[in-house]
Amino acid sequence: MKTAYEKLFKHFKFVDALEMKNRLAMGPILTYASRENGEISDIDLTFYEKRVGGVSTVIVGPAFITENGQVAHGQIGIHRDQVIRKLHQLTQMIHRRGAKAILQLSHGGRKCVEMKNKWQAISPSEKPHKRKGKKPVQMTERDIIYMVQAFGEATTRAMEAGFDGVEIDGGNECLLQQFMSRQANERSDSYGGSAENRFTFALEVIREVTRRAAHAGKPFIVGYTLAPKEKGYLGNKVEDTFEWIDRLVHTEIDYLHISALHEPTLSSEENRSLVSSIIKHVNHRVPLVGTGGLTATEVAEAFEKGLALITIEQALVVQPDWVEKVINSDEPASMDVTSLDKDVSLPPEVLAHWQDMHKNDRPY
Repeated sequence: MKTAYEKLFKHFKFVDALEMKNRLAMGPILTYASRENGEISDIDLTFYEKRVGGVSTVIVGPAFITENGQVAHGQIGIHRDQVIRKLHQLTQMIHRRGAKAILQLSHGGRKCVEMKNKWQAISPSEKPHKRKGKKPVQMTERDIIYMVQAFGEATTRAMEAGFDGVEIDGGNECLLQQFMSRQANERSDSYGGSAENRFTFALEVIREVTRRAAHAGKPFIVGYTLAPKEKGYLGNKVEDTFEWIDRLVHTEIDYLHISALHEPTLSSEENRSLVSSIIKHVNHRVPLVGTGGLTATEVAEAFEKGLALITIEQALVVQPDWVEKVINSDEPASMDVTSLDKDVSLPPEVLAHWQDMHKNDRPY
């Protein structure tokens, strides 16, 4: 192993006594291979089994928390008790390989418009998503209360399935980010308008999830995915993100997962600048998780900026044994996900779908 990479393999311990064997985590990856009812498939199990070797943590998902929260066909669900049994098989396998398992909880909001004809998408306002086109239904206060409970119930199911924690998806243009966004949230009640009001829904979700987590009976961590910036003149700016971070660090979350290094609307240089400014603003008040890139050099550079854990996504799709290659110092200098032509434990149609999504810079 190269000296520059040695720090990546040092242990990390969260406040809640959950210890990670190194600083490398498998980030959330949509396989598009789960069953129509949200239950994980044997393809999913094989996909993860070939990739968990070497990492300390596996963030599974995104998993939709209600039936109308699905953003893609073949997405993992955590919306009902029937999915627990197969998810437990997954967490058992992850634990046998020496890693911790975290489940990312997500609801697509207005991104779910074209998924199925069984329902109409919901969102803080009736403003449609730029890619989906159709107008969503504005959530009532009763809908919001129900959704907060749904995040809580999903947390309980994750515990029963053997996960070591959950990650609340507050980025990726999903429902929580839609409430935070001036572009998507045009409400005039206590959930819209001012930044304080736009924070309300996410804070209620965090309180419910951490309340459930407190009764896990074992170390169980709660993370929050943060989108650091939005595109457009009405989009949230870095200053808005700093204000949100200042609220988040006073909640019961155990870490923040910043998604800047794989934000498709920003240039690589702007991403790096964003990450540096966020790390500086957080100032060790809460552990930060971030994405390191495709190569070991990029991952090491991200870690040196001050991130507690580094997530690896595309690199593990391309090279299931990526971590082992880093340890043996023979990992490739660069990798192209879209031109992949080797066996990566995905059926051809699923691989083609995955490549198409990432070729067009779409965050699932």
